[in-house]
Amino acid sequence: MQTLSLLQIAPTVAEFFRVYLNSQASPVEQILAFAYSRKPVPKVMVLVVIDSLDYRFYTDFADDLRDIHELVRLDGLLFECETVSRHTTPAIGSILTGLKPEVHGILTNDDVGKSKIKSILEILDEEGQKTAVAIETKGAEPLWGRISYVFAVDDREDIFEYDELIKTHTISVLKKQDLRLAFSHLRAIDRFAHRGRDLSVAAKVTDENIMAIANAVGERKGLLLICGDHEAHLMDRKGSHGSVTVPLIVCCP
Repeated sequence: MQTLSLLQIAPTVAEFFRVYLNSQASPVEQILAFAYSRKPVPKVMVLVVIDSLDYRFYTDFADDLRDIHELVRLDGLLFECETVSRHTTPAIGSILTGLKPEVHGILTNDDVGKSKIKSILEILDEEGQKTAVAIETKGAEPLWGRISYVFAVDDREDIFEYDELIKTHTISVLKKQDLRLAFSHLRAIDRFAHRGRDLSVAAKVTDENIMAIANAVGERKGLLLICGDHEAHLMDRKGSHGSVTVPLIVCCP
């Protein structure tokens, strides 16, 4: 299996939509070939980040993530991606810019909106290709007025309710025929990992949410990208060393 970097996602999106992105990371030709081979070629792309979905979690909880694995089996692509950070905010910054955290400068929530680096969402929207985001309110607020569709979801104790809202907004914006790229962030697995709760439950709910999004993408004959952001912060992993990878799944549901 080819190992990529999370830094290659934004350049791949930019190349697909034929806009310029300032990144030294290269687009993934296999993903582009996959997308261009579809008939018709997808007009809309959805990128979903599943917080704390590292490759080991993806394989260890395969039974609970059965439908996501099925997306790969049914004519999808699966890659391992090297991570860029152990934390969500800088990782997502890199996923959306193609730049390392020390370059894009989005290291904490307080940095969101202060970086002069534009995300692929903003670049596309400026080029007249409308984009959308469904994320936590602090991350969403700086994007108001910068992209076409912004869905802000307040953080809350009930993380399943939070993810349900993210899913609902993602599906609803897919009804916009002018939409070209949507980005969403699901957090249940990460919350359960930090709280030491039953990860099987979080994985199953995440699987269900992804399939609902996948069905909506399929109705638009779109392209769906699913990836993790960083390693799962689990008690039984503490003290372990070595490089950590996250899965990147590409499919046309």
